[in-house]
Amino acid sequence: MKKYLIYLFVLGVIFSSCSDFLDEDPKGKLTSKSPFKTASDLELGLVAMYNKANGIYNASQFATVLMGGDDVTTRTGSNKGPFREFDTFSATDANPWMHWGQAYACVWSANNIIVNYMDATEATEEERLLVAGQAHFIRAMSYYFLVRVWNEIPLITDLQINLDIEKSAPAAVYELIVEDLKLAEQYLPNNWSGKKKGVAPTKGSAKAQLASVYLSMAGYPLKDESKYALAAQKAKEVMDNASVYGYRLLDNFADLWTRAQFNDEIVFGLFYDRTIAPYTWENGNMRAPLASKPEEEGGWDDYFAEINFFNAFPEGPRKDATFQTVIRPDAKTTLHWSEGVQKHPYYKKMRDMDGYNPDEPWAWVDWWSSRTNMVIRYAEVLLIYAEAQAMAAGPDQTAYDAVNDVRNRAGLEDLPDGLSKIAFRDAVVMERAWEFAGMEINSARWYDLVRLERVEEAASNRHETELPILNPPTKDDYFAPIPNGDKLINPNL
Repeated sequence: MKKYLIYLFVLGVIFSSCSDFLDEDPKGKLTSKSPFKTASDLELGLVAMYNKANGIYNASQFATVLMGGDDVTTRTGSNKGPFREFDTFSATDANPWMHWGQAYACVWSANNIIVNYMDATEATEEERLLVAGQAHFIRAMSYYFLVRVWNEIPLITDLQINLDIEKSAPAAVYELIVEDLKLAEQYLPNNWSGKKKGVAPTKGSAKAQLASVYLSMAGYPLKDESKYALAAQKAKEVMDNASVYGYRLLDNFADLWTRAQFNDEIVFGLFYDRTIAPYTWENGNMRAPLASKPEEEGGWDDYFAEINFFNAFPEGPRKDATFQTVIRPDAKTTLHWSEGVQKHPYYKKMRDMDGYNPDEPWAWVDWWSSRTNMVIRYAEVLLIYAEAQAMAAGPDQTAYDAVNDVRNRAGLEDLPDGLSKIAFRDAVVMERAWEFAGMEINSARWYDLVRLERVEEAASNRHETELPILNPPTKDDYFAPIPNGDKLINPNL
């Protein structure tokens, strides 16, 4: 399905700073009148919300809280201390790179729409519901990040300032996420036409995210195994309607990582345009190209692959497209990764962008890009189905077909027949590790290690030359500490 670029989601409109729309109430309620009247007003609300959604994931710092995964590590020295805290299981509540604030800013922008969209009386009912569906989807996405990283969090669904709010249990947060996604599924279209085609979330996006949420609920900490069947059901609905939504596995894994803004494997993505003025922090994508690039080629060395993970990664076109193993500081020098300063292979998934020349990797390119962040890929839908179906009803042929589609594209043979439920599940989980290596947004390795209670096991399989673990992990390390600034304001956190 051909998709078209739109700049809607990267404009710097932030309703929280628009005094024309918002009045402060001494009791803490921020809105004395609705900011929405027309369909155009609603669109401005969406611009503000998507701008904040971009801000959660537009820099490698968002992945600081995922550094405990066994697929990534970071460097000593320099300014990488916040990364090292999570990589070595010594995280503190003073870590400045946890994107807690960015996620709650996005929640607030979504709440602004959800609370007020019905007041846009000059918009049609259809226009209002389409906007509401997007807001419910993005709020669910934001809370899904928050609950998987922090577990017990404040649950805010209105526009009130409550400095005494208490944390909600994860079950309550997941309940809201499921409710939001069901509403998004109800309100959103199968496809968008015109300028939103390929950009805004669709009914398929909501179903896919709901499948992911159910899979997480089946694991730690909720451990509600009844959710496996629901995860399989929702993933199957996406698979059965893939042609309707326009989703497919790309034929070549490497094609996912070209500079093209759109591809048919994107179930939901965040789109950036660093050329838009006024320039804001959320306009450009700072994960591409320098965050995972070696310093010898002008990169930032934010993160790279753990050696044992790289060595265990199955050979084939997926490995070739995932890792950079040769470093070229200039036209005359070629280094094997083991000869580089950091002595690690690098991830090259987020490397290609306008101006980047793989034949001259030492040449300067800008520090931020207009590169898409793929939040959900169709490969994730297939692997969710394979695991959830196996755990709910056993590894039948449909589960084998789903995982084998992903394996075959990677140049791997089918999984062997006759695997037990647990053996099949473990094989699919490792397939997820290889497919989404390098902290892909919705399906980072860390999330699987937590939900399956395997953090300790993964941390023990660490190459002797890696940064030493300062505190052997326990379940106390499964979730990040709430930032100390918020706790100072509200002791209930």
